[in-house]
Amino acid sequence: MDPVDHLIAKVGIGMVDTVERYYNKYTEKPNEANARAYCLWRLRLHRRLKNDRDLLNAINDARNLGLNDTHPGATCWDLSFE
Repeated sequence: MDPVDHLIAKVGIGMVDTVERYYNKYTEKPNEANARAYCLWRLRLHRRLKNDRDLLNAINDARNLGLNDTHPGATCWDLSFE
């Protein structure tokens, strides 16, 4: 396993897969319901990782999670989960 796969496994592969699936669903059919569902899962991922920017960016670079995409809604980078 490469280092990013190890990080993804540590976070929870199900969580990362779910965020990726909802982002793909949103990009295929960008509507309000899909955007809302994706943003909720994106928020859960940020919360689970306590908004660790380095870790989130590494996972985002490895998988298509759209964590920097502002089209579905506001990003979670400025939130605090401590």
